[in-house]
Amino acid sequence: MENQQLDLYLKRIHAEQPAENIGKLELLKRLHQLHPKNITFENIETFTGETPSLHLDDVFNKLVTLQRGGYCYEQNSLFKDVLETLGFTIKMHLARVIWGSKDGTGSARSHMMLTTDIDGVKYLVDVGFGSMTLTSPIILETDIEQETPNGLFRLVKTEEFYRLEVLKDEWLPIYKFSLEEVELSDLEMANWYIATGPGSVFNQFLMITRVDEEARYALFNSTFNIRWNDGRKESSEITELDQLDFTLKTYFNLYHLSDELLEKVHGKLKEIKTHFSVTQ
Repeated sequence: MENQQLDLYLKRIHAEQPAENIGKLELLKRLHQLHPKNITFENIETFTGETPSLHLDDVFNKLVTLQRGGYCYEQNSLFKDVLETLGFTIKMHLARVIWGSKDGTGSARSHMMLTTDIDGVKYLVDVGFGSMTLTSPIILETDIEQETPNGLFRLVKTEEFYRLEVLKDEWLPIYKFSLEEVELSDLEMANWYIATGPGSVFNQFLMITRVDEEARYALFNSTFNIRWNDGRKESSEITELDQLDFTLKTYFNLYHLSDELLEKVHGKLKEIKTHFSVTQ
């Protein structure tokens, strides 16, 4: 990443230029919180029948220049490029998603996450998991509760995997992973299947999420939820085009969707609702 691109990225996430004397961990924590606050997780491409490019120039153009969002491969690829430009050594991994299931049995390694070492300590880095996106790096140490700006997390070690969990009344599993490194070709294959596979939730459902210091915001198809950090929850249904436009701009910072793309998203949501009503 060129210095000019780094400047544009920092402006995109409303971050100041790193001070020369700032520690690497402090810098990582600052960027890790600001990135998912300002760059929304969204799968609009896959939902409308497109396959996102993982070429770094394309990812930068979409998430920074065009001020769009993206999903894990885009988010963490951009974050990796930024961190490497700032002097971090970053490794890429693929995880099996367990969130929403009992044990993740049968799930493919479809989620991209990162690790880095700082002063001999290894950290999990992940700015792209949607509704449970981390807002701080997690020390790769098991069976300790780790507080982040948006929840309490822990890592549990099984025979072959680390398992990331979040505390929500009880400990809930998010994904499991090993420290085997992956290559860009692995990501491209996973990205293609996630975007085009007949069983992929990413081309069947609209999933848009953002997180800040106060709450997590999530649009799942037409259902909009706000889960405040104090435990409160608000829920509403988005049915009209102007409601969708308002929600995307107000809560997800998606100001630059074309009218054509917005109408395409709204049209598919109406098709899903009609299909669901007919099958009931």
